[in-house]
Amino acid sequence: MPSSSLTARASRRIRTATRVLVKGLPAPAKPAALPKARRSAKPVPGRWVRVTQGPKRSDGAPERRVTDPTEAAAVDAGWLLVDAYERLSTSAAKRVFGHELEAWHQYADDTIELLKSPEGRMMVDIEESAVNRLRYRRTMDFAAAGDRVFDVGFGRGYLAAQLIRGRGVARYHGIDIIDTWVDESYRLLEANGLADADIRLEEGDLFALTPEMVAATEANLVICCEVLEHVDDAEDALRILAEALPEGADLVFSVPLHGRLEHVWGHVSVFDVARLKDMLAGAGLWAHHVEPLANTWTLVVASRSPEPSARVRGASRRPAVNASVPLVRERHFVDVAASDHTPVRPESTTIAVVEGEAPLVECRLTGTGGVRFAVAGIESLRLGLDYTSCEDVRRFDIVAFAGATTVTSWSFTPSEMHAAEGSRFVWLRPGEGSAGFVAAPYGSMLTIDAVEVTAVVADGKTATFGVQAAFLP
Repeated sequence: MPSSSLTARASRRIRTATRVLVKGLPAPAKPAALPKARRSAKPVPGRWVRVTQGPKRSDGAPERRVTDPTEAAAVDAGWLLVDAYERLSTSAAKRVFGHELEAWHQYADDTIELLKSPEGRMMVDIEESAVNRLRYRRTMDFAAAGDRVFDVGFGRGYLAAQLIRGRGVARYHGIDIIDTWVDESYRLLEANGLADADIRLEEGDLFALTPEMVAATEANLVICCEVLEHVDDAEDALRILAEALPEGADLVFSVPLHGRLEHVWGHVSVFDVARLKDMLAGAGLWAHHVEPLANTWTLVVASRSPEPSARVRGASRRPAVNASVPLVRERHFVDVAASDHTPVRPESTTIAVVEGEAPLVECRLTGTGGVRFAVAGIESLRLGLDYTSCEDVRRFDIVAFAGATTVTSWSFTPSEMHAAEGSRFVWLRPGEGSAGFVAAPYGSMLTIDAVEVTAVVADGKTATFGVQAAFLP
């Protein structure tokens, strides 16, 4: 190392040491404190129910419906189900609809034969994932033997091979903007013994599609799955597809459910029910079938005619296996006998049974007090509250315990808007309140063994209220 460099370094150290002697060491910089990441037990808005911030719709435009009332009702139900999926987070939708999703996945597993992959083929695990297998199966369900298919965006050929092998389509013509996927798809077809099928794949752009191009293939079914989310103008793309539909042909297309697949950088926009309905109307298309698919996509079957769809009527369905599961352990409410109530804080509370059609436990208290009764877990709690003399009550609390541990609670603070007057019937479930009661976060409701209903009264004042109780174990 040159001596001049050593001299310069020594000089800097001397100057630094001098500053420290004169001014002292500077205080070390403290890193900004970050909140500790943890899973919240509170029902945070947006965690389960998706927070929506769209503008309100107020034009009152009539619903665009097909002519057959039964088909129209099924489409309405499909839109409503898609809307429900989109308003739930992915996890919440899986919890709510998981039993039905499992049945659909089982159907796909039982009826789809996985393809043989050519040597060196990539992304097989993605193509053959559970959600993609179900997507292929449901798209196949709307194809029939002898169909002539025109597929816009055939990808890497997996759906093409399944349609030819699994549904016996007579002819398949596909275009895709990625030219390298043409050879890759042909290799997949060859590996699965489908090289002699009537199939043609070529590079092509959706926005260059013309009615003449589709008509030349004599297609009666046009497919466009997982394409519209990749283009800058999905509305224009759907109009082009609609204009290219031959007379009597149907269009099957799918897009991600709103709130799904948002991590994919190639997706440039999102789709909700309102947008899809507007897109269909703008393209002059009628929806004959709508469904949420695999908690990931919205699948639509449409045409340029409002008349009933023979394709939809003849589509395959999953086997009629009852996938419903019980939501509760017990189905009958258990009444809490008046004699099973005990006073909370006996020094300030007295209770008495008021006979009648439904016996009522009357609580008279000074300060804080109320009643306690035993339960065997709670799926739902039902209370009849008679606010006999509650002008001086500051707050009512309903607290559920497992032993000495609080599992959850519900609270009601009387106000001018919500006064503690007259009689109220209160229906309480985990995280849900009613009749002015606000729910707190909750733990396992199955562990609850006792409930207390108490009132907090102003100092030196008294109050009287009545209680009837029943619970669903």
